Amino acid sequence: MVDFRFEVRARDAAGRIGKLTVNGKTIETPAIMPVINPKQLIVTPRELKEMGFGIVITNSYIIYRTPELREKALELGIHGLLDYDGIVEVDSGSFQLMRYGGVDVTNREIIEFQEKIGVDIGTFLDIPTPPDAPRERAEEDLRITLERAREAEEVKSIAMNAAVQGSVYPDLRTRAARELSKMNFEIHPIGAVVPLMESYRYRDLVDVVIASKLGLRPDRPVHLFGAGHPMIFALAVAMGVDLFDSASYALYAKDDRYLTPEGTKRLEELEYFPCSCPVCSRYTPRELREMPKDERTRLLALHNLWVIREELNRVKQAIREGTLWELVDERARSHPKTFSAYKRLLEYRDYLERNEPVTKASAFLKVSEEAMEWPTVYRARRRARRVAEKFPEKVTHPIFGEIPKHLSLSYPFAQSEGEEDFRIEKPRKDEARDYIMAIAEYQFGEGAGEAFGDVFVELSRKTGMPRQIKAKGKHLATFRAEDGLLTLGIEGARRLHKILPFPRMRVVVDGDAEPFARRGKNVFAKFVVDADENIRPYDEVLIVNERDELLATGQSLLNGEELKVFRNGLAVKVRRGVGG
Repeated sequence: MVDFRFEVRARDAAGRIGKLTVNGKTIETPAIMPVINPKQLIVTPRELKEMGFGIVITNSYIIYRTPELREKALELGIHGLLDYDGIVEVDSGSFQLMRYGGVDVTNREIIEFQEKIGVDIGTFLDIPTPPDAPRERAEEDLRITLERAREAEEVKSIAMNAAVQGSVYPDLRTRAARELSKMNFEIHPIGAVVPLMESYRYRDLVDVVIASKLGLRPDRPVHLFGAGHPMIFALAVAMGVDLFDSASYALYAKDDRYLTPEGTKRLEELEYFPCSCPVCSRYTPRELREMPKDERTRLLALHNLWVIREELNRVKQAIREGTLWELVDERARSHPKTFSAYKRLLEYRDYLERNEPVTKASAFLKVSEEAMEWPTVYRARRRARRVAEKFPEKVTHPIFGEIPKHLSLSYPFAQSEGEEDFRIEKPRKDEARDYIMAIAEYQFGEGAGEAFGDVFVELSRKTGMPRQIKAKGKHLATFRAEDGLLTLGIEGARRLHKILPFPRMRVVVDGDAEPFARRGKNVFAKFVVDADENIRPYDEVLIVNERDELLATGQSLLNGEELKVFRNGLAVKVRRGVGG
């Protein structure tokens, strides 16, 4: 049985921090696999591991076709050949097929070779179709790719990539993704995109990635084949990419090119290094230029790797803080083509909204006009219009314009920065109930406000803001100071459960999980049997059994679609169970 697990730990935009485990070895995603050319090592695999790269990629076709390497790989295994104990992924020769038009190996032969040398993640011999190829060719290449995928599925005994192909035709990419999602694979690279990136066609890249994501199972990591420049990491992760690979760190170094998060500079242009990595802290640009070519190339490659690592850490920290869109906005402005791609991505509103968390640790900042197209704003405006039908009294917000007065305490309206101060009016005692009803309507959907129609709202003596929501002496919910939304108590959950028809806001668990949920224990994905597709990341949800009996309430890490398919990791952080 294949030893492979992927689970989500945190998220922002469509990006996610994940935990990926293969054969007992674990990395955190988003992650990049430095490409190792087994014929020419500029930085050794052991050095890559020491720098924090827990996964690498090499080319099994090159090893297969090079007698000395092949013999050594069969004797020592891929980890012995590379002297690397992390996760080793391999390509199959598809890149050479795209570049040179042919390879001297069959699909079955390369899969069997990968298994013999003990790779952790293999790749079957898919057919990459370059951009702008005639549709007829793209369709035929895809037909062959799917045939080879079925063959690979039958014979494989290791974790394996199944690349999504289809050139620049979105419908073909989506079709390929759906067909591959039905098969038994672990990771889905998006293939044949290097020519798009080499020609700065990032807008087309967005279309290709989103078309693929729309057809893929959300519980499998997505790998953007050949992407390794830090300037696109934030954008790609925001689209939902989990893994990257590239030989750019070495190829650029050979050409005396110096990576930065905003683009690439030539060494000859630099008087100062805008970086404090071990290379840039020790040498000046002049000193590097005066070195022998081999040593200069090696040091530039090390710098490029440090920049790649640093930018991925920056992206992950932004996900943790809920500021990924701010980073995307900043990085996109480094080049006109990335800015165009950023604006194109924002046109995929429905896809982004399904994956956007309902609340964040950070405030909403209008960092640009494009920020008003972020999915947070799209959702907030849509929900506010619904609430306004029942609570029509308005206030004028400096960013969002007219909004229902009773939502002025809640995210993102209150947790935002405008062109001028937005004075939040504290609710009077006689109107506090209407605020809670409006917030419930906004947070849980149409009709949810009725569950709080008879509540008493305690106002903080210190701040005058709502705190505890009670009815008939029982605690229903808590008004959260950090985002102005509601955390449900069991009595509040019971009321919502009665009012909202099945499956609204529900996560259905099997009998094995039921006793644990009742006692307030977390719900893991493998025990979920159904869920409301309208659940969004970090929503407060109702946990029920298959008879729709309320068991608990908590905060979902996954959206409704993901809840139905994930089988690894945490699904709902349970706050309270009915029995505890």
